[in-house]
Amino acid sequence: MNPLPEACAPINIDNVRALRMAGRAPEAQAMLRQLVRLPDRGGVWPGQIGIDMDYLGMYAEAEPWLRRGLLHPMTDVVRYQLTEELILVLMSRGKYHEAQELHRINRDAGRGEPLLETLFRGDRQWVDRLIPKLLGIDEAVAGKSIFLLLEGGFGDFVLFSRYVDALLRDGAREVVIEIPDSWIEVVRARDRVRLVPSTPERRAAESEACNRFATVFHLWARYQASPFFPQENPAALIQLNAAKRLPSEASALLEAEPSRANVGLIWRSASGVRHEPYRSMQLAHLADVLANTDCRFYSLQVGESSEAERALMCGPHGVTDLAPYLHSFADTGRVFEQLDLIISVDTGPAHLAAALNRPVWLLLSQACDCRWYDSQRFTPWYPSARLYRQTQLGDWSHALTDLRADLARFAASRRV
Repeated sequence: MNPLPEACAPINIDNVRALRMAGRAPEAQAMLRQLVRLPDRGGVWPGQIGIDMDYLGMYAEAEPWLRRGLLHPMTDVVRYQLTEELILVLMSRGKYHEAQELHRINRDAGRGEPLLETLFRGDRQWVDRLIPKLLGIDEAVAGKSIFLLLEGGFGDFVLFSRYVDALLRDGAREVVIEIPDSWIEVVRARDRVRLVPSTPERRAAESEACNRFATVFHLWARYQASPFFPQENPAALIQLNAAKRLPSEASALLEAEPSRANVGLIWRSASGVRHEPYRSMQLAHLADVLANTDCRFYSLQVGESSEAERALMCGPHGVTDLAPYLHSFADTGRVFEQLDLIISVDTGPAHLAAALNRPVWLLLSQACDCRWYDSQRFTPWYPSARLYRQTQLGDWSHALTDLRADLARFAASRRV
């Protein structure tokens, strides 16, 4: 690991990234702006500058650098990946229709080989097998069986799986969906919708048997013409296993104080995706939120807790830790049913809560996923979700001030 740059550190892209990963976003942004003013930009390709600016939430500055990068000679795979980056920036800037047009081009059959090279990390066996069967972005699906390969994480699947209904309305004979075992208890099979395990053997068999393949990201590009009106049910395929029940001890904890609002908390993600270290937060950031005595707080944070987290949960705010009872998405979903509100960073469980139409308040970093668009509170994806955004990357103070005030009103309204 590179040592953390000092104030007088050389201006170069490695130090920009070290500052970003250390959570020192303003310093990283300042150094990157200095870097692009150097005569040769420190030898960095314009497209790479745009990518690093995107990671730092510098969207207006990133866009022209990405466009300049696309003018350079490059492989088809790099062109596909850089175009994806430009799409993310355009969406984050509210330029939805331009972004969607590029998205449809980049996801169409003509870009199939670089797309598959990216998806399968250059494994030519899968690339050669699947290229002939990639679903065209406007291709008719009537009478065809469509195999949806796994792409992205659980939150991506929850967000975009709604478009399976659109495939069925367009006459698809069957939709076969590859999913990991850990999702099986919250994803439902239906008439003409079949779920299969995510294994190489099953993928090979289904890709041979089906007429075409796609991913849920292709369906997003294919069907959503407007950013504001996803015309599909968010829970089209999301449903808790009716046989799944919480242990009686967990239910007793959730029913302990009916006079107070039950509020669940998720403050960090374990995925390690590009938005870190800014998507997650420290539990200590929520200390003022936890001071609301009209609420009883429950930790839904799975994984090992730090000593500081345990001390804060056991301290004066008395946060009840439900992690010992959360072994699957289905367990978490059952807890959601007994909570009045979920406060969460952008994670898969937050998407699950919103798809189940549970009230969820999302804390978003200034460099958050582009699919949250640029609305301050509203998201068209989920009617029950409310957004709270950083105004400066790494600084949660503004978002938490607004959330704390809204929580006070929320809890007070329950006493009336």
